[in-house]
Amino acid sequence: MRLHVTARRALVPLATALAALACAAACNSPEGVASDTTAGGSQLRIIVGFSAGGPYDLHARILAKHLGSYLPGHPDIIVETMPGASGAVARKYLATQAKTDGLTIGLFSQTSAADLIESNVLGPFEILGSPGPPPQIVLFGRRSGITTVEEWRRAAKPPRFGSNGPPTPPYVQPLIAAAALGLPIQMVSGYANGADIRLAIDGGEVDAVSVSLDAYHTTYQAADVRAVLRFSVAPIPGFDVPDAMSIAGDERARELLETGIYMMAPMIRFYVVPRAAPAARVALLREAMEKTWIDPHFLEDARAAGFSIDPVSAREMQQTMAKLGERPAIIRDLRTILLPP
Repeated sequence: MRLHVTARRALVPLATALAALACAAACNSPEGVASDTTAGGSQLRIIVGFSAGGPYDLHARILAKHLGSYLPGHPDIIVETMPGASGAVARKYLATQAKTDGLTIGLFSQTSAADLIESNVLGPFEILGSPGPPPQIVLFGRRSGITTVEEWRRAAKPPRFGSNGPPTPPYVQPLIAAAALGLPIQMVSGYANGADIRLAIDGGEVDAVSVSLDAYHTTYQAADVRAVLRFSVAPIPGFDVPDAMSIAGDERARELLETGIYMMAPMIRFYVVPRAAPAARVALLREAMEKTWIDPHFLEDARAAGFSIDPVSAREMQQTMAKLGERPAIIRDLRTILLPP
């Protein structure tokens, strides 16, 4: 098994500082602050840690169109993109600068299981829930000549995978799969977004990428790529490729895949609010999201955009985090797998 990670220089832009907007309009309490149990008269912000026009931004905009219907006062909802450092810029903003009135929420992407448990990266936040894990697929460009897992296994040179960098799914998933299944890989990190990785595949700069089905529909569907592997127990219509778990050779391989990829799947996209937000407002937001996920009009818009919706509640996500905490040995192995060379 050959594992190698390299860094791609000069492609990660400096963190773009966006001016914080004054978001709460005149409110109902004497102090001019909205009460904990209403959002009336206020403006709700969704901060997206990735580029405008990508799947995260589009998902947040579809949510923003419908979420206000299930919040008292039907507040206006705006979406702001705050790209940089694979979502870390937005995460830091939410943790240290955003108001804690419950009117600023964030759409985050997956952190690694090791960061989640050992570094407690979600400690400053309350999880609101997830619209559910989109299926994940590994795509190889035509130039690579690889069309099956066995061809990947026998590749003369480790295929080059493009990614934003840790801890995003395009970085985490291929490295874990390669370690679990004994596949050669070279990780080329530092791309700003999925569109840049697609251009790199088209130009032969990298050979492959691991993406969600959402990202496939928004970025890669027209590219000259072929799916080779999936991280989804359920079949994916139109993608007749094996599920990684089905070809894992032993118990350790299955534990690596389950802990590092499958259990983490709801965190490919999930919403949070700063932990200091009023408890009553956190509860309102969680309830409103759960209602939005099953709203027929929201579902119609989401499916038209190519998004899959299979909601996971905040409570279910917290239960998963507790189970991850019971696997310290596997978490340590995952940490080692994801370390730069």
